[in-house]
Amino acid sequence: MDYFFSSTFLKVAAAAIPIFIVLDFLWLAVVGRGLYFRQLSYLAEVADGRIVFNLPVGLLVQVIIGLGLTVFISLGLLIDQSLGTALGIGAFAGFVLYCTYDLTNLSYIKDYPLTITVIDIAWGTIQGFLAGLYVFGLTRLFGS
Repeated sequence: MDYFFSSTFLKVAAAAIPIFIVLDFLWLAVVGRGLYFRQLSYLAEVADGRIVFNLPVGLLVQVIIGLGLTVFISLGLLIDQSLGTALGIGAFAGFVLYCTYDLTNLSYIKDYPLTITVIDIAWGTIQGFLAGLYVFGLTRLFGS
């Protein structure tokens, strides 16, 4: 447990969280922007043809997910310091996190799109995999 209060972990988390946020921003605002608008604008506040995000809450969620992935991956690396472990745990953690969100929405939001559910879970799995890559690298960089 001491590791999570170490300067190494704090540096890894401080670098990993912004990386996660930038990647998710690129996904939501650039790559998937049109798709998410077409599929989910009926649930959102829309202004000037764009979904309006609650930025403080959105950033808080991003920080929590980024920190969670960093903790999960770091736990795995404490047991086995291999890239494969980091990638596998990252992908699985991303899958679980995004399944929790998307399948919950699918279970109770009327007409929640199955397409978005599947695409978002795939993206979460990729995000977790990528987190495994950069958390592994950052751990080696700052742990030296």
